[in-house]
Amino acid sequence: MVEDILDLQRSLTREEFISLISTLDVDDYIFNNIGMQNDLNKYIASYEGVLLGMEATGQVTEQTLQALVRLDEATFRKQIGTMGEQIIDEAVKGIIGGKTEREIAQSMLGNVLRPDQAETLANTALNTFERNVTAEMATFDLPDATYVYQGPIDDKTRDICLKMMASGSMTRDEIDSQYLGAFVDGGGFNCRHRWAKETSVSKKLTDPNDAQRFIQTKAEERRAKGLSPRPEPLTPQQQLDG
Repeated sequence: MVEDILDLQRSLTREEFISLISTLDVDDYIFNNIGMQNDLNKYIASYEGVLLGMEATGQVTEQTLQALVRLDEATFRKQIGTMGEQIIDEAVKGIIGGKTEREIAQSMLGNVLRPDQAETLANTALNTFERNVTAEMATFDLPDATYVYQGPIDDKTRDICLKMMASGSMTRDEIDSQYLGAFVDGGGFNCRHRWAKETSVSKKLTDPNDAQRFIQTKAEERRAKGLSPRPEPLTPQQQLDG
């Protein structure tokens, strides 16, 4: 899109460019002309893969699943459209302000997500979708149903996620009491973990001892470096409420 706008700017007078660019249907251009709709469709199709990888521990209606997917798709369409409008705005401001082509290009690209940022945004949406489906499946669970916190344990894992994994099996009331908001939000933005109903399958995927050992290893590494212990980890909701 940035390249197309620069090519257009070179071929028109200042007045012609501003007049034409101000009437551009940004959504139509982004999703149809440069093919972003196909990319979005491929991404939305990956939601099916998330569902296939989940253990069915409760019922979720097709209507609910479709609604969750539609909400995410609408959010991404809006975000992409907003970026497109910001690129147009920067192009017009650059022309009016007499900026060089390089300066205009840099200002436009400043409104575009880097590949790693886009990947983070997409992964966050998929992980949140998975946690939302888990919450829906848990709607009719009995009060004594227990859940375990699942996900990778590595250097990227947040302290709060390690703590929740080390907690082992917990009821929904216990989770909501000790880790407010975590049943749906996990450890926060770009979190790769989720609470899953405790079953013979989920128990094999979660070992509280592994998380506890990792916590101890990190603490020992900090002591060896002469660093003070980290503060007690909190969920994003607890941080907001605190």
